[in-house]
Amino acid sequence: MNERVPKVLLIDDDDAIRRLYGDILRSEGFDITPMASAQAALESLLKGDTYDLVITDIMMAKMDGWDLLQAIRKRLGISELKLPVIVMSAFESGALEFKALQYGANGHYVKGTPVQKLIREAKIQTGLIRSNYSAT
Repeated sequence: MNERVPKVLLIDDDDAIRRLYGDILRSEGFDITPMASAQAALESLLKGDTYDLVITDIMMAKMDGWDLLQAIRKRLGISELKLPVIVMSAFESGALEFKALQYGANGHYVKGTPVQKLIREAKIQTGLIRSNYSAT
């Protein structure tokens, strides 16, 4: 059986965070491409590299996660269905979650909360598992 391995672009300017979440997601069956800046991630996408999911920190120097998300959605014209994006932040806020949705994010993860939330969201966004959500 040929099992699909989702490719995840993981962006965080903190090396320890990149390694931690990269190792965790890799152990869950994801192919992780870590990057230290939103600019490097955008350059990768501009040159045609393809991913099944982007997970990006919000607070980064020079180009932040919001700028990257807007570049993906507006400059590159890639929809939420074609390339899901999960934004990560160090704190929880309803305003942040609202902004994430406004900017076209598919999800928001708060660093330090149970990592199973991130794993589950990544699996849902890449089609490895189905959401329990029902429109009826």
